[in-house]
Formats: sequence, structure tokens, C-alpha cells
Amino acid sequence: MLRIHGKAIILALCIVQISLLHLTGCRNPGQSTLPPSAVSTGPQSLPPLPKGDVFADETVPTADAPIETGDTLEVVIRRGAGEEKYSSLVRENGSVSVGFMEVPVGGVTVAEAERRVQDAARPFMKEPRAQVALKKKLLKIKRVFVFGDVKKPGMVPMARNMTVLQALAAADNFYETALLEEIRVVRGGDFTNPKILTADLARLFTYGDLSRNIALEENDVIFVPREQLGDATEAAKKLTPIVQAAIMPLYPAYLIPAFTSFKP
Repeated sequence: MLRIHGKAIILALCIVQISLLHLTGCRNPGQSTLPPSAVSTGPQSLPPLPKGDVFADETVPTADAPIETGDTLEVVIRRGAGEEKYSSLVRENGSVSVGFMEVPVGGVTVAEAERRVQDAARPFMKEPRAQVALKKKLLKIKRVFVFGDVKKPGMVPMARNMTVLQALAAADNFYETALLEEIRVVRGGDFTNPKILTADLARLFTYGDLSRNIALEENDVIFVPREQLGDATEAAKKLTPIVQAAIMPLYPAYLIPAFTSFKP
């Protein structure tokens, strides 16, 4: 019986050793296996990504937001107990039609537009009181793209002064296996001559050093690689059933976890 158990231990150790040899071959997904000579240097021309109009945190008009062409103004003019309502689009010349009146409002705030509407209505109404509501035209939002070892990869709306750390938070954060020292930021207009930057968030979390928490630009591509230990962990999960199946006929079941458990 002891001899059988000894053979089972040797077999288990052999299987584990072979498995570990395979695990050492796991590579970092952020590291290319292609040689530098394989990088394309041809004059490939790609159209630039479209630029957005506003940051994600500026979609709601504020009190100092300027009125622009294509915006819609909801105007209410009150006189005495009555009121008149108008809805009009701001034309290319910056004017808006309020009834039969033409009021220049391009580039001014809502408060100034109310004053101009009241001034235009005074020759026709006694003590008019104007109220203006601004509805901005359909806005395009600036964005960045986050891929790699994050929980929700894809497009992320870009807020003003967004950094790599904020982009990862918007992607529902990173996994424990993320290689935070070597986060790549690919920046380039038409991608024919991109600029590659490296962000090091591990330095931030360890020492509070914000110098490598890169400020992002529109259409930046952020890639978070996975550390090799994380790849080994995933491989070990797949190898565990194989090791268990090999040991099962030869060794008591309650001792199997001693050979198959893998903790990084």
C-alpha cells in the first residue's frame, strides 16, 4: 500500500512539474511576440478619428453657456395676466424669431437673451417680462477607449482633465491581475505615426506619485496588460481537473487538494 502511495506521489509531482513548465511559457498579452522588423512601415493612410464637441461633464447647459447656431430657444413673454410662448431655432446669422421679431442672440448667455427679447418687445407690449430656456443642439461627446485587463472594456465618455486612473474607474476598474506598471496609452491622429506613452499607476498606489498618471487626450487608446502570474493562474485553473483525474485512481481523494491547489 505504501509503495502504491509512493508511486502516486511521484506521478503527481511529475504532472505538477510538467504543468509548471507549461505555465512558464505564459506570456504577457501586452507584449508582442513579433520582431521589430514585422512592424509595418508602409505609407498607409487612415482617416483621423472624428473629434467630439464637448466633454462628458459639459452636456447640461450652465448659466454662462453661450447660445450657438443650431440651439433651440423656448421663449415665454408675459404681459399682465397673459403670456405668449415661442419655440425657435437659432439660425446661422445668430438670430432667432420670436413671433414677428428678430432677436440677435448668437454668442450670448440666456440672461442676456432674456434682456434682448424684452427690449425688442417693449415697442409692442407694456412692461414685457421674458423667460428663455436653452436647449442645446445634439452634442457629440469626446471619448477615449479602454481595453485589456479591465472589467468593462470599450468606449469611455471623456470628462475634462481626465487621467488614466479616471478612465480605468469609468471602465469599472481593473482586475487584480492587471500589470499597472506598464499601462500603454496610444495617441495619434490618423494612426500613421502614433505616440505610445507608458502610465505607471503602481507608483501612484505605492508612493502616491502622480507623475505617471497621464492626462488623456481625445481618442486616446488605453491598454491595461495582464501580469504573467495572472496568466499562470488562469492556466492552472484549466490544468487542475487534469491533475485530479490522473491522481484519482491512485491516491485518496482527501489528499488530492494538496497536489492540485494553486495560489499565486
